[in-house]
Amino acid sequence: MQQPHKTPDLHSVLDPARRPVNLSSPIFVLGSVRSGTSAMGYALTKGAGIPGNQEGHVSTLMQMVLNAVDTVTGNFPGSGDRYLLSSLDTQGFKNHVINYFQAFFEERYPSGVWCDKTPNDFDGAPAVRVAPLLLEMFPNARFIYCQRRGIENVLSRVTKFPQTPFWYHCRSWASTVTAWHEVRSKLGDRWIEVRQERMALEPEKVSDELASFLGLSEAQRKAVLHTFLEDRPEQSRPAGEDHELSMQQAGWEPGLQGVFLRECAAAMKLAGYSVEGGTIGEEQGLKLFCSTAEGVHGTSLQGLPRTAHMALNRDEFTLGPGPVGVRGALLYTGLRLAGRSHFRSGVRVLGPAGVEVDFEVEVDDSFGRRIAQAKVRARSDESPAQLELALPAKDLNLCNVRICTEAKVGTLLPQHRAVWQSPAFYS
Repeated sequence: MQQPHKTPDLHSVLDPARRPVNLSSPIFVLGSVRSGTSAMGYALTKGAGIPGNQEGHVSTLMQMVLNAVDTVTGNFPGSGDRYLLSSLDTQGFKNHVINYFQAFFEERYPSGVWCDKTPNDFDGAPAVRVAPLLLEMFPNARFIYCQRRGIENVLSRVTKFPQTPFWYHCRSWASTVTAWHEVRSKLGDRWIEVRQERMALEPEKVSDELASFLGLSEAQRKAVLHTFLEDRPEQSRPAGEDHELSMQQAGWEPGLQGVFLRECAAAMKLAGYSVEGGTIGEEQGLKLFCSTAEGVHGTSLQGLPRTAHMALNRDEFTLGPGPVGVRGALLYTGLRLAGRSHFRSGVRVLGPAGVEVDFEVEVDDSFGRRIAQAKVRARSDESPAQLELALPAKDLNLCNVRICTEAKVGTLLPQHRAVWQSPAFYS
């Protein structure tokens, strides 16, 4: 009878040594989904030019495999020789797993510098809990944790992922916050926390802090600032970073409010947030955003080609104009205007003199009934005009807003642009 073949390195297979630590300098961007991780990752990869994929999730897989080892072996404590599993060297198996993933990172990024953006969307927050192990593997690693308040985060999650249960969105956010506060003390001085609203309200300060923390060059710092000012990747609704929503303003009925409190109240307190909401610093309004990507949730471009609608900078975007007599519009659906009393925006026409453009804003309720509208005309040879609109004193809740431009006078040239400057609803 043929004897079983034994490999000569069986001991090294069953009891592998950990790979030597790697002195690369990776940057791991962590946080709950919809917490600013996309803006941060984009600023570092596309802005500062640091290598990296759009998202990672490799480290999440590593942590979940290691968790599975503990889950299975933990089901059979003190089993003696009854189960073969009791003879398995679990640490040796874990070393195999860790070695594989470390080798994978080393092969994928041989330059030794990369940015790995891995937002967490799992209960238990494996993408965050793996951070101390990543620091063991890469002692020169740095960690950027992106934080966003729970009500705004869950509201954004529900908007982008409506098929996921509300309770899961709440639990996933809370478990991410809890995990971060448990692991960050194990990371020494290798971490920094950035609150999502600061990327919008204090982009220069955040860029300076990142440059100092990561050792970025001046050119990279400027590139990071540029992306914070001019790009809002994956923005799914108008930006109200200056205002913390209450659960009522989020539009949640009492049952959902109860779910949020049950799942998130402790994490809200841990992260230093109140449930009531309120204004953050100087009033900046609920700003309408530039729909820079086709099919962005809640917006619809009408009467104009996509090329006629683009961001000029953080606060300005173009909306045509189209040919004289052609009305272009950008429709925002499902805006929560509760507590907002007025709208205002600067408007201007770029290009040679002689062109006049009407700028208009229309607000309808959720049933399509007109609530308010206002119009102003701006000329290409004049300073910016101001478009203002007072809203009725009632609970507006969900509304649809349309901003429009229509060239009325003059000969349009390719360089003519109708520009909206910081269009926003204010309290």
